[in-house]
Amino acid sequence: MKNFLIAVGITLIICLIWNYIESYKRVSEVIDGDTFKIGVQSIRMIGINSPEIGEPCSLEAKEKLEEMIIGKEIRLEKDVTEKDEYGRLLRYVYVDNLFINAEMIRLGLARVEEIKPNVKYSDLFLETENKARKASRCIWE
Repeated sequence: MKNFLIAVGITLIICLIWNYIESYKRVSEVIDGDTFKIGVQSIRMIGINSPEIGEPCSLEAKEKLEEMIIGKEIRLEKDVTEKDEYGRLLRYVYVDNLFINAEMIRLGLARVEEIKPNVKYSDLFLETENKARKASRCIWE
């Protein structure tokens, strides 16, 4: 009985983790500095907002995101909300051990955008944004 309960517990933990960490995917297109596509599905990066097309640093943000994720296997992590009002998946994005959402903020290519309830990494993002601002990186010049 004890082994059975341990096995059930381990299975539940694996299921919970699997629910939040999705398998590796390949990006088909970058729309801007915080949105991209895998096939026909759009993904909006949680917790960041890059400049809109035509605004200062928008081209740099899009090009840097392309450089970091196009042709690479990415890992997606969800927070609380599955999709936004436009039907885009809301996700945190990783390439190997690089946290792409945080990297865009660190480079000054995105601002922190807290939209509850998806605030898992808000403290990290705010700290990273403060450093980018002090270093006068791109949008903070």
